[in-house]
Amino acid sequence: MSGEPARRIPKGRSLRLVSPAHDAGQPVDAPVPPDEDDGALRLELPPQRRSVGVGRHWVVRVAAEAGVTGMANQVVELLASELLANAVLHGAGDESIRIDVDCTDTVVRVSVTDNLPQRPVVLHPEPVAPAGRGMAIIEAMSNRWGVEPRPSGGKTVWFEIDLDQY
Repeated sequence: MSGEPARRIPKGRSLRLVSPAHDAGQPVDAPVPPDEDDGALRLELPPQRRSVGVGRHWVVRVAAEAGVTGMANQVVELLASELLANAVLHGAGDESIRIDVDCTDTVVRVSVTDNLPQRPVVLHPEPVAPAGRGMAIIEAMSNRWGVEPRPSGGKTVWFEIDLDQY
């Protein structure tokens, strides 16, 4: 024994970052630039609940590195978490989910792509309901949001926040 405390390693499948630029199942060391030449960064994650936290932290880091701090960064974190949770719980199936983040001097745009075509629905559940508020939060806190169907199937759900309001 080396004198270090034993570390417990969780059982189960490990979380891997995946990208179409690499063979399936191979880890990715850095975000992949998107196909479009718009300056956004892209990350692909497996459809696992743990991906919500990983994706949320990545979005926060990308935004902070672009100079988005304080309350604006917190709003981006919350809304990105809601989109990621929806994709993992309702839209990903067995395919990876994709997150794109584009930060300019005035706007942050986050989009999440999954492989199911069903559009998200803004619900207004009873106050005691345990779930169903994600898209209502996005609608209330973003400046703009929308859904774009993908030609190959699936959809991209996105939101934008204007930084001059923070």
